[in-house]
Amino acid sequence: MNLMRPLLFLAGALTMGLGVVSMGSLNDPGLLQGALTLGGGWLICAGFSFRSYWHGVIGAGVLGLLGATRCAPAWLKLTREPTAPWEAASFIISAVVLIVVVKALLAERARRTREELLRQD
Repeated sequence: MNLMRPLLFLAGALTMGLGVVSMGSLNDPGLLQGALTLGGGWLICAGFSFRSYWHGVIGAGVLGLLGATRCAPAWLKLTREPTAPWEAASFIISAVVLIVVVKALLAERARRTREELLRQD
C-alpha cells in the first residue's frame, strides 16, 4: 500500500495548521504566509499525484528541500527568537517529507533496474 499521498496531505495540513496556531500566539503574518504557501504546495502536489504520480511526488520533494533549507537555521537560534520553535517544527515536517520522497525515488529506481535486468534475461 502506497502511503505517499496520505503523507503529503498530512504534511500539508499540519504545516498549514502550524501557521494558523503560530498566528494566534505570535501574531506574525509572515509565519502564516510561509506555512500556507508550503502546506498548500504539498496539498497541491498530493492532488496532482493522482493524475501523474511521480510528478507530484518529486514536486513535494522539492518543496521539502526548500522548506528544510529555509527552516534549518531555526535549530541554531531555538532559544533566541520567538518564531524559532515554529520554524523548527516546520523543519521537522519538511525533512520527513524530503527523506520519504528520496527513499521512494531510490526504491523506484531499484525496482526499474531489477525489472530491466529480468527483461534482458
